[in-house]
Amino acid sequence: MEPTIECPNCTNVYPRRGLHCPSCGQIGISKLYKYLPFNDHSLSLIINKEIWCPKAKTLNDPFEFHFHLTDTSIGGIPINQHSLEEAKKAIKELGVVCLSEINHDILMWSHYTDGHTGFCIEFERSDNNDLGKWDYCLPVTYDAVEVPSFDSPQLEEKASVAKIVATKAPNWSYEKEWRLIVSHEFANGLIPLPAKITSVIFGCKMDDARRRTVANILRRDVLYLEAIELKYHFSLDIKSILFEAVVMTERGHRYFLTIQSTRPQTAPCHAFVCAPLHG
Repeated sequence: MEPTIECPNCTNVYPRRGLHCPSCGQIGISKLYKYLPFNDHSLSLIINKEIWCPKAKTLNDPFEFHFHLTDTSIGGIPINQHSLEEAKKAIKELGVVCLSEINHDILMWSHYTDGHTGFCIEFERSDNNDLGKWDYCLPVTYDAVEVPSFDSPQLEEKASVAKIVATKAPNWSYEKEWRLIVSHEFANGLIPLPAKITSVIFGCKMDDARRRTVANILRRDVLYLEAIELKYHFSLDIKSILFEAVVMTERGHRYFLTIQSTRPQTAPCHAFVCAPLHG
């Protein structure tokens, strides 16, 4: 079932991936997040404005993009099982950029930022980027106990393709994941960032030197926040922090790091989005 959201303005319920409420125009999920460890790959992402797009088959869940065909023949002609298995393999060749709609989950910080020592970047969804477009970016559905099942005609429908690429077991629901689906020819490679970075959140165990490194790359182009452990609860609070506070050294002098992009400018991200979701 398509994930939904209730509009806080008019209480209309509409598909979660819609950027605006169709009744009143109120914006829905406007921010998506990427948790990152502090390493060369993550620094390259914020310097060169490119993100790694892995193939679905390389993700850490072996059930990614699984589906089951309920019929064994079409018009009395048996379905070729070898061709069916090849089709199942082919869809796992698609690229996936995994994001989340939350920035404060303790497990996500633990698993994806090297034990809270990394950072989380915020992307803004809009009508002008791929994260805000209906067919480009999908919230994951977690209410399925079984893998998606279809009869042969249903496999031709866009809704079925979306269900295959954005359905996971309920065990993963804490991630509140969204997915940008990318054509197989660009999978396992770097693609342009699908949206502008609007803020950076530092992990609660990220040291000052690493924070300065990130801040001196992005400068004042983004907002800065930090995750703080709450004293009496098993949770994190996300609070704003001034750019000046991040880049000051212990002696009160600013610390500047000069890093230049080494990659040529690339095409807009929408050129890489998977064709099946467009019909």
